[in-house]
Amino acid sequence: MSTSLNPARRPTLRLVGTAALLVALGVGAAILHVPGLRTTMADATSKAEPAKIDGDRAYGYLKQICEIGPRPAGSAANARQRKMVADHFKKHGGEVREQPFASTDPVSNAPVSMVNLIGSWFPERTERVLLGVHYDTRPFPDEDPIFANRRLPFIGANDGASGVALLMEIAHHLQGSSTPWGVDLVLFDGEELVYGGGNDQTGDYFLGSKAFAAEYKKSPKEKARYHAGLVLDMVGDKDLLIDKEPYSIDFAGWLVEDVWSVARSLRVNKFRNRTGRAVYDDHLPLNDAGIPSIDIIDFDYPFWHTAKDRPEHCSGASLAAVGKVVTAWLNKPKPNTVK
Repeated sequence: MSTSLNPARRPTLRLVGTAALLVALGVGAAILHVPGLRTTMADATSKAEPAKIDGDRAYGYLKQICEIGPRPAGSAANARQRKMVADHFKKHGGEVREQPFASTDPVSNAPVSMVNLIGSWFPERTERVLLGVHYDTRPFPDEDPIFANRRLPFIGANDGASGVALLMEIAHHLQGSSTPWGVDLVLFDGEELVYGGGNDQTGDYFLGSKAFAAEYKKSPKEKARYHAGLVLDMVGDKDLLIDKEPYSIDFAGWLVEDVWSVARSLRVNKFRNRTGRAVYDDHLPLNDAGIPSIDIIDFDYPFWHTAKDRPEHCSGASLAAVGKVVTAWLNKPKPNTVK
């Protein structure tokens, strides 16, 4: 996960042309959600059955990922994790492809080879939705309040592994699901190849989602297009409480309300009907590419970017709650489109 702002003080974003994202950390430009470009919501009272998400199994995946150790972009551990997830997706009916791209380490300037991983279900369907997570970990726990801990290994149980673990669990339930959409589970690399904390950060966020967005913008319009995207980040916290993220409201308010209406219908009270803190995350490049996307995140996690972000601070029940809402949303009927 990258960083967060107080929503009352957040810079806004501005769409230029078809949506050129002009955001960088600490730099703002202006935008609000543009009405009429997307869809109306399906009946908020219409219910779809969630998958029978196994929280214990999802938590087991989280621990398995953490046992690999730190998984920063370009590392052997990162590649090992990617292969594990690719094999898992294939086992459960997904068609898997890799999307390689390159960058440089912001400290050493050494080249870093990175790879986004895309698992697709119902690949013949041209109307699709995206569930995205980042699978790299920050190089060091450089927000740890104990300075000596900032060079300890960063395991990233919640900040990284939780989203991947949940996608692995959701993969069990897609092949025979009633979803009307083609579904892509996307693992973004290089989300936070960033060193230092606070105002002393070096490096750029969202390298993987930026690369994905760039490829999508180049794809022919008659090819498969995304109706919506959900970014799942830091969804394993034992004390999970998910607020509506302000940039998500700005870019895709209809989608926020659609997902939160599902949570209300299922009585999943971990999704709160309130606005939380604004977060720079992978949903921003996706919106820039014309994919209406929201961030499902609990940023109020006391172990964020610290050496204590370990499995014991995460919960299978939290993963199950988010998985229940996401799969029920996937299984809803298609809404009426607005041209």
